[in-house]
Amino acid sequence: MKWSVVTPLRIMLLDDHALIREALEVRLSTESDFKIIGIHAGSPELLEALRVEVPDLLVLDYQLSKDNLDGLRLIQLLRSHYPDLRILIFSSVERPATVNMAIRAGARGFFGKSQKTEDLVRAIRTVALNRLYLSPEMAAMLDSIPQALITAKDAHAEGADVLIDYPPLSPKEREVLRCCLEGMSVSQIAIKFLRSRKTISGQKQAALRKLNVRTDTELFKLHLQLKDI
Repeated sequence: MKWSVVTPLRIMLLDDHALIREALEVRLSTESDFKIIGIHAGSPELLEALRVEVPDLLVLDYQLSKDNLDGLRLIQLLRSHYPDLRILIFSSVERPATVNMAIRAGARGFFGKSQKTEDLVRAIRTVALNRLYLSPEMAAMLDSIPQALITAKDAHAEGADVLIDYPPLSPKEREVLRCCLEGMSVSQIAIKFLRSRKTISGQKQAALRKLNVRTDTELFKLHLQLKDI
């Protein structure tokens, strides 16, 4: 994609915080080759606007307020209906597992709200060029660079689970994690696979670390967020 002052990059913004929307509009409008064509507070408003005009790039908040379609389900929907739309996630949810899954679902970049605002312009330009954007810190935290443009639909082609199929997990960690999500205890899983309780516990903890969650509660919350995409 090429853009210039004459034919600027058309950008839409979605964030459910008014101050953030206003700040983004002010900052991005100072770039002469950017044109903000829509600023939205929720997913219904965004989806309605997209029926009228599709931008070149969407800066998308990952976690929206109640009654909004958000996260991976919204990315999947946008990728399905607007395959040429380039999506940059803009979020305070900066867990490596979340970043990886967002990219696999079809986003072309992930910008954390803890990053410097000036870096956002560079992130937008990178994604507009159809290149993957991750901050150096986030790229270092990921076990592997996620494959972009693999849609959630593709990931589920044969009944796969987005969480269980997180690439850095080993086959045995996937087995243990699947059993945990079915409600089995460490002792029950040890009996099922004829392994020691200590081995199963170690594999479970390794899986939790890779997903950047600490407790069963956080694990189930992440799974519930992802299972319906």
